[in-house]
Amino acid sequence: MAAQIDPKMTFDDMESEIIYTPAALEADPDARDLVPTTAGWMALIDEARAASRLSREAVARSDARRRVSNGRLDASCTSFGDELLLAADKDRKSARWRLFLQGGVSTMSVFVKLPLAEQVRRVKGWLDVTGDAVLDRHRAALTEWSSATDSALAATTATAGARGAAAVVRERVAEDLTRARDGLEAALVQRAAERGLARSWPALFFRTMPAPARRGTAPDGPGADPEPGTP
Repeated sequence: MAAQIDPKMTFDDMESEIIYTPAALEADPDARDLVPTTAGWMALIDEARAASRLSREAVARSDARRRVSNGRLDASCTSFGDELLLAADKDRKSARWRLFLQGGVSTMSVFVKLPLAEQVRRVKGWLDVTGDAVLDRHRAALTEWSSATDSALAATTATAGARGAAAVVRERVAEDLTRARDGLEAALVQRAAERGLARSWPALFFRTMPAPARRGTAPDGPGADPEPGTP
């Protein structure tokens, strides 16, 4: 019986299934004329691969933006904090220091470890403060990198849509391939009956492999590639 193409299979395993069948059909004169029914199968996998690649690229770009902007924001906050602490005579209980560091956060080293969205929110709050000479000297950098980090966080959230779209394409492709293979198998079963071939003959045209290997361990990861065999 033709194995179902599981969306959880790696693309390499999907391709191995698709490459095997037309090659097997070509090898048997009683099935050779059915090779054209497999046309377009590989293009379906290419479509799913392309969608997956676009999704991974979106995730990688957003990760890069977020990491760089976060690092630059941390450095800007630390630089501002160092100068502010000197201006406050190193008194972390002073009103000037507490104007910027509050809510249980009394040091800049702790502040830059806050959840990134919270750090951005607080820095943007700092920028509403007027009349502080130290802040004014650091305002441009804090403005630039808090805005850049905020934008990177939004881009990260947006990647959920890209990942979801890729998953939908992958599931549709797996369903289409399974349906096409089932149709081919039905044609082979009918031909076996018409030509007096063994009932096991249709199974020769589909790879056999253990179910866990067929599913793979993770999408797009390395998958097992056992030798095809007969039932």
